[in-house]
Amino acid sequence: MNVPLTIEARPVGGQRLFVVDGLFKSDFVRTLHVMLLRQSFSLSDYDTEATERVRHWKSEFPPVFFAANPLLQVWHDAVVAKTKELFAGSALVLDRVHANAHLFGDHQHAHIDADPGVTAIYYANPEWESDWQGETIFYAPNGEPWHALAPKPGRLAVFEGNILHRGGVPARSCFAARLSVAFKFTGS
Repeated sequence: MNVPLTIEARPVGGQRLFVVDGLFKSDFVRTLHVMLLRQSFSLSDYDTEATERVRHWKSEFPPVFFAANPLLQVWHDAVVAKTKELFAGSALVLDRVHANAHLFGDHQHAHIDADPGVTAIYYANPEWESDWQGETIFYAPNGEPWHALAPKPGRLAVFEGNILHRGGVPARSCFAARLSVAFKFTGS
């Protein structure tokens, strides 16, 4: 089922977080999910220098990855354009794109991405039950959890890179990886 395009501002302690739903049609989300699952993942990423012993599954995407397929290029261009639209007036440069695959039993730590910078997280699973959990948690400046964002299919979360956050891990009832793709921009 296709979702109408909505953009909702959900400030986190005075910092900007936007939630974009309906940017991509459900058949596009399904096709993209299949393509993303075929990528090579390695147990090589971590959230902070202090937690580098706790690794999670990651796949890095070099710029040529998107140029290799028109569907990937359309997706890349739409995420970049929407991010720049939401942060108009900022000089943003796309620095890194990578996918994360979180499984039940994984452990994620709170971290920031870039200061200054902007992150856009694309939630890639074509289906997600609310009982599967896996919400991204955003923290207020005082370190208290402020907002939990469900990883709805095709959703895009665009936020200031210095907001403390952590990726969600699926519940035991979910037998699939929670797949997300982070587009990380530097600049102010």
